[in-house]
Amino acid sequence: MVVTASGFEQELKEAPASMSVVTRQDLETRNYRDLAEALQDVEGIDVRGGTGKSGGLDISIRGMPSDYTLILIDGRRQNVAGDVTPNGFGAALNSFMPPVSAIERIEVIRGPMSTLYGSDAMGGVINIITRKVAKQWGGAANVQLGLPQHGDEGQQRKISLYANGPIVQDKLGIALRGDVFQREASDRIWTGGGNARDPRPGESRQHNLGAKLTFTPTRDQEFWADVETARTWYDNADCRLGTVDFVNCATGARSNTASGYKDYLRFHRDQAAIGHRSRFGFGLVESSLMRSKTETLGRTLPSAALPARDPRIGGARQLETTNTVFDTKLVAPIGDKHVVTTGAQWWDASFKDGLLPQSHSQRMWALFAEDEWRLSDQVTATLGGRYNRHDAFGGEFSPRAYMVWKATPQITVKGGVSQGFRAPRLNQLIDGVSGVSGQGTVLNIGNPTLKPETSTSTELGLLYDNGGGLTASGTLFHNKIKNRISSGGECASVWISSCAANPTAAYAVNIDQGKTWGLELATGIPLSAEWKLNLNYTWTDTEAIVGGVKSGKLSDTARHVANAQLQWKPNDRATLWLRGEYRGKSQRFDGNPSSLTGNNQREYQALGDLKGYALFHLGGSYRITRNATISLNVFNLFDKNFNKFRTWQDTTGATQLGSLYYRTTSATKGTAAGGRTFWVSANIAF
Repeated sequence: MVVTASGFEQELKEAPASMSVVTRQDLETRNYRDLAEALQDVEGIDVRGGTGKSGGLDISIRGMPSDYTLILIDGRRQNVAGDVTPNGFGAALNSFMPPVSAIERIEVIRGPMSTLYGSDAMGGVINIITRKVAKQWGGAANVQLGLPQHGDEGQQRKISLYANGPIVQDKLGIALRGDVFQREASDRIWTGGGNARDPRPGESRQHNLGAKLTFTPTRDQEFWADVETARTWYDNADCRLGTVDFVNCATGARSNTASGYKDYLRFHRDQAAIGHRSRFGFGLVESSLMRSKTETLGRTLPSAALPARDPRIGGARQLETTNTVFDTKLVAPIGDKHVVTTGAQWWDASFKDGLLPQSHSQRMWALFAEDEWRLSDQVTATLGGRYNRHDAFGGEFSPRAYMVWKATPQITVKGGVSQGFRAPRLNQLIDGVSGVSGQGTVLNIGNPTLKPETSTSTELGLLYDNGGGLTASGTLFHNKIKNRISSGGECASVWISSCAANPTAAYAVNIDQGKTWGLELATGIPLSAEWKLNLNYTWTDTEAIVGGVKSGKLSDTARHVANAQLQWKPNDRATLWLRGEYRGKSQRFDGNPSSLTGNNQREYQALGDLKGYALFHLGGSYRITRNATISLNVFNLFDKNFNKFRTWQDTTGATQLGSLYYRTTSATKGTAAGGRTFWVSANIAF
């Protein structure tokens, strides 16, 4: 059963969307280190297109940039309104994930779902469903150790705890969760010069703690409260994440320039939510109120953003966003043929940046309705729409129409058209300096006249399930984006008044359009009672359009991505699996190669696009006793080396190094995976 596609429980094959589910068994079989890894073999999803400075992977759905993916935990949005992780640190927020033992399943919708979930759901939705409080006390403790074969790569350690049970039987229960993660620094390998940045992660520490209290006064009433705090710390003493203030990173000598970084970075999130779930004779009512605060520490005020000799240069730069979201919905059957979902959302957000003279805020409210209409025993139509009202750019309506046809007991046909939208980030709407890039050397200017990005998505899918474990699916999709927000060229005061004082700055503007289209194929084949084979393949193409002219690819997604997993389960105690992944070549630079100039042109001529590759992983687990399980996984089984370089001459005649598999600027484009790594874990259930 799934809930994300319609807001109420229904079978996966009947859900009005293209969906995939990562089950609790999947999560426990393989040792996932973060959310992106848990989704890496889902069709239509690409987590190898780029890596943030923190080492986290970006999550792209159907060729859409990672910013178009909405992440939920139990239906509550985790995306924030202001960019508090600028300059390549967005993937750091993917580490704010509950421990695996606290997760029941992860539901993935491939395609827009703005009708139910609003802004940011243009590419798709990832909903992490946590476990319900149990009627008896129980839990699990898990210890993991990652041991790279090569001594120049850092070890990783993780401890997770989860416990839940009743305080007052059948009335009051509590669930406690937490984990601690530590990663040692890997040796530096990158000496490319210029804007190149070492892709290997440095030392980091992370911990998440959370608790959920559930009160059920009657069988049909449930009230709950959830709190969570998360902290991550990254070492930047060697300038791996950004140029440390007043230091020449190449020589270690003192500098007179502040580039915007301390010798460490920290990311914090505190979140609290309350809600209820009540079942009445006329339907089900669910409501929640959430408040979250996310901030970055360790960023400073760079020299480029302030007048010369300003005493504030090098001082702490506040980067903080607070989001308060109220959601409510009613799911009510009307007669025998209709299930109607109606609801509302209110979202209040504020954003503080030390570069700005004052804080900024936004308010947005929305009303939505969706009707699942059973036209016959075989055909169901879903019609819906959502109206969003934003205090900066006004109203936006997002409709959806979808049909599900049970052609036979084994074959289901799905298809529909939906529209999505994505509101500009708070900092993008500022009439003035909104940030810095280029290691503190380039000012970014906001644009209060920005419009929301919108998309229209069309898909058609065929599903087969013989009821005995054999499944197959194929889906065609097409997405068209309008008013895409990107960084413009010459800053013109005709459009933005702040440009008059900053004519060379980069600015945000609605100038782009984009398209993505492709095919998703997947199958699960039970070879015998003990063996099962899962295969999937995704073909994706994208196109960016600027000023009516095609200008290259929209995202870093490879055209060809495939995954395969063979699993052997000889008995209830043992499981063994072998997984392979293939990622075809992808673009090295944004835009058309023919338009490249200067050093970019020389690098492309010498290195070409980013190479494709295949990776294999092997793992298994064994239940020693009723409550104790040990696992051993080998990632990058054949020790694929991604650190292969070629030299090229820049425009000054200097020799530079470039990787065949990735390119590093503000973040890493492509794949910079480590060598063979042994991941050992022990899980104790109680």
